[in-house]
Amino acid sequence: MYKLFVQIILLNTIVFSHQFFLTTTEVRLSDNQKNLEVTIQTFSHDVEALLKAADFNLANLGSDREDNAIDDFLIDYLSENFIIQDHFWKYIGKKVDGDFTLFFLEIEKFKSPSNVAVFNTIFMDMYEKQQNIMNVYGQKNVQSATMTIDEPAFKFEL
Repeated sequence: MYKLFVQIILLNTIVFSHQFFLTTTEVRLSDNQKNLEVTIQTFSHDVEALLKAADFNLANLGSDREDNAIDDFLIDYLSENFIIQDHFWKYIGKKVDGDFTLFFLEIEKFKSPSNVAVFNTIFMDMYEKQQNIMNVYGQKNVQSATMTIDEPAFKFEL
């Protein structure tokens, strides 16, 4: 239900061209409870703006002919702006699907201390009003937070 609500909000912002800056991130343990899977959903136009500012040619973005340097740049950008305390994530890939771009990350053999801090400043260097919503699906409950430029960190427990 929450996912549908967020998608409706995102769709309305596109339709009405409202100045709304948002990403959503889902974090959950894999089915075998060994890996932490992360999906970051962004607006494609924000990814394109980031890449244009870095002088990338966007003609083949999301296609098989996309410049490999784009993924390298995005991995570096995500590495600086999406940090999970004491863990290194692996970039699985991205999917450009019209108005949305999804990034897939994974932490293999995730060992969780009692609390894990996340630092998420994706697009906050571009937009002062950027908000990054994070939903963590733990074994017992769902934890949610909204990160902003004033509060870019969140602690969760799995």
